[in-house]
Amino acid sequence: MSGPDSRPDAPAGLADARESASVPAQATSRPGPSEDPAVPLPGSDPAAWMLDPRIDFLNHGSFGARPRAVVAAQQSLRVDFEARPIEWLDRRRRDMVAEAQARVGAFLGMPPDRFGFVANASAAVCSVLRSLEFEPGDEIVTTDHAYGAVMRTIEHVARRTGAVPVIATVPVPVGGPGDVLEAVARCLGPRARLLVVDHVTSPTAIVLPAAELARLAHERGVRCLVDGAHAPGMLPLDVASIGADWYAGNLHKWCCAPVGAAFLHAAPAAPRVHPPVISHFHEESLVEEFGWQGTRDITPWLTAATAIEWMASAGGPGGWTAVRAANDALADEAAGILAAAWGTGPTAPRAMRGSMAAVEIPEPLAARGLEAEAMRDRLAAEHGIEVPILDFAGRRWARVSAQLYNRREQYERLAAVVTAGV
Repeated sequence: MSGPDSRPDAPAGLADARESASVPAQATSRPGPSEDPAVPLPGSDPAAWMLDPRIDFLNHGSFGARPRAVVAAQQSLRVDFEARPIEWLDRRRRDMVAEAQARVGAFLGMPPDRFGFVANASAAVCSVLRSLEFEPGDEIVTTDHAYGAVMRTIEHVARRTGAVPVIATVPVPVGGPGDVLEAVARCLGPRARLLVVDHVTSPTAIVLPAAELARLAHERGVRCLVDGAHAPGMLPLDVASIGADWYAGNLHKWCCAPVGAAFLHAAPAAPRVHPPVISHFHEESLVEEFGWQGTRDITPWLTAATAIEWMASAGGPGGWTAVRAANDALADEAAGILAAAWGTGPTAPRAMRGSMAAVEIPEPLAARGLEAEAMRDRLAAEHGIEVPILDFAGRRWARVSAQLYNRREQYERLAAVVTAGV
């Protein structure tokens, strides 16, 4: 019977890559090139991915993309489940989920008894916000770069409890980490109870100083929740060392796991929180409670480690370090191409960007009668370019992602199409 270890059609050397994939790197380090950039990495062949080759897919950041081998591994697990559903969910679930947690935890620097799987980072953030108790006037602090769903959850909890959302304004372009720390520090007043911050911002693709923000919050007596939706796989991550009370992350984005694979990590001293679905193991251990959230498809969780190991092999001898270095370099190159074509710049300096970049579209090109979403949809429908177009801080931005399957000429084409008029 196939199990979580099934990896059909994986690049050669996947078994050897497991060791390098399971060693957590320091969250503050930045990978450098480890291979000749002229030599394509094993995972760079677009045919290895499920994406439609007719589309310039520059939006890995939204929902990720899956290698064919990962999709095949998940499908094998689904077939196994359908053949023996009681065997799976009643007898084998605990052991299978425990194995998946051990492998994922080793890669991301999380003890397996300190995190649970959820469907996505928004569910993880909701688990924390809806588990905590707030008094009227308590403040929940975040930034104006927070993900929309997270902001809506904060507002919902505030309405129900009388808590007050406090929004720190982080300037764009941001000059450096100090700008972020200063903006947040100004908002951590005596009534602040929780700081919710991104590790990598969704609308602006800025890598925030997560560990420093958690330390700042704790110095003020404030709990800290880091929304790391984009960080796993994009950044060399050691979750426990960041020091946040809770850390939420997606595995379907830069780790390329199936949609429905995400996690919530809790520090040992963090107040107890509960998963979004209260079920049979409520008030038992974190692992037990998050491990059973009612009847659901757990194959995304079980396939996550397969995806992590496939990506390690996709980087060749350099493993994940080579993958990140290639993606970061291409994202930086893409930002340069767009900025040069449009006479603008990205939201952040190179040191505060990873495998995404948001570049301003100047007003003469952005103000041609199209809303941001309509501009995005026309790029997709008429030009075969899939890229997010967002309005933020009174300006319009194109947020491009870089993954192994992307090429320089795709960003050049985006620059030319927008310049000519979408």
